[in-house]
Amino acid sequence: MSRSFKTEIPSGVRDLMPGEAWCKRELEREISDIFRAWGYQEVVTPAFEYFDVLKIGQRDEQLDLMYKFIDRQGRILALRPDMTTPIARLTASRQKRGPFPLRLFYIANVFSYEEPQAGRQREYYQAGVELIGSSSPEADAEVLALTVEVLKKIGLQNFKLSVGQIDIFNGLMEELEVAEEVKKEIKTTISNQNFVGVEEILHNQKLPEKEIDKVMQIITLRGSRRELESIRPMLTSAKALKALDNLEEVFAVLTDYRLDRYVDLDLGLLRDFDYYTGLVFEGSALGLGFPICGGGRYDGLLGQFGLPCPATGFALGIERIMLALERQGHSRDFKNLDYIIEYESHRRLEAFDKAAQLRAEGHRVVTRDRRSGVRLNSEDSMFSDAKVITLD
Repeated sequence: MSRSFKTEIPSGVRDLMPGEAWCKRELEREISDIFRAWGYQEVVTPAFEYFDVLKIGQRDEQLDLMYKFIDRQGRILALRPDMTTPIARLTASRQKRGPFPLRLFYIANVFSYEEPQAGRQREYYQAGVELIGSSSPEADAEVLALTVEVLKKIGLQNFKLSVGQIDIFNGLMEELEVAEEVKKEIKTTISNQNFVGVEEILHNQKLPEKEIDKVMQIITLRGSRRELESIRPMLTSAKALKALDNLEEVFAVLTDYRLDRYVDLDLGLLRDFDYYTGLVFEGSALGLGFPICGGGRYDGLLGQFGLPCPATGFALGIERIMLALERQGHSRDFKNLDYIIEYESHRRLEAFDKAAQLRAEGHRVVTRDRRSGVRLNSEDSMFSDAKVITLD
């Protein structure tokens, strides 16, 4: 007998029940209010686009995780795996005359065929911003500061942002003159936090022990801004030194935002998209084993759509933020109803007028014909806080 899926949903997607859906919408509303307060404007892009567009900036292994399908004309389409590439496409095609810098934000669902786990499904929700048209350290710092502002204002405590710089790694690789495929292998191994594996790859390249030690010291460097100066004497590449200067300036701007205490250094952080070109960062919260947000500079992505233009941005994982808030004991008061108006049939008009008046005042109201025989369960969270008005 064939299996029926009429009441099931695919693995990796989920239903949101009334309280969960309300919390998600409230969180999204709070976040979008903060984005607007910083001068960002909302954009909406399609859930699916041409595969040739969405594959830009994705690593080969990420392409295998994309949901792809073919339309009636035989063209390959895909569900968006992130929002940065669609917004780069949108900017290059619809906003190429600016004005720049352009500040855009979004709240959207994205899709990836990964193994479902806590805080990560195959359909998940992101809120984020893109600051397009500025290459300054102030732009990088603004994005970091806005991330901190959002996490603080929604009530999250005990969180940190870890910051790295892709070009310090790229400068080191140029100094070592390793082949491009070896560089990719090292980058992937660092992204997997496998530093023993990185050392093994470097030894296999028969590099001088002194050079290997230097690379390992730098890519495992973590701590505060003060740690940066310790690596300056080790760097000779102009690219790496410029990246180091960029980090110094970003930290200086964050100090003026009075937010530098929320940001730490992590030079082993490289992020998992190929489009990143400079500063990158991830946010973590106490009690979670995965990042709650991440972002960075991607100066080469818009150029692939015909609009060479610097840009930076970040995305927050909505489900992960909700989980972090829950684990830190922070909950939003979900109150479904304010009033229940029960009425006899001869007072129905009066009941409906009263309900309309209360709704106009911002209250949530249901009406009930007492002849219906339906009894409301006061222990049901939907009704437990509601006041009852009886018209008989």
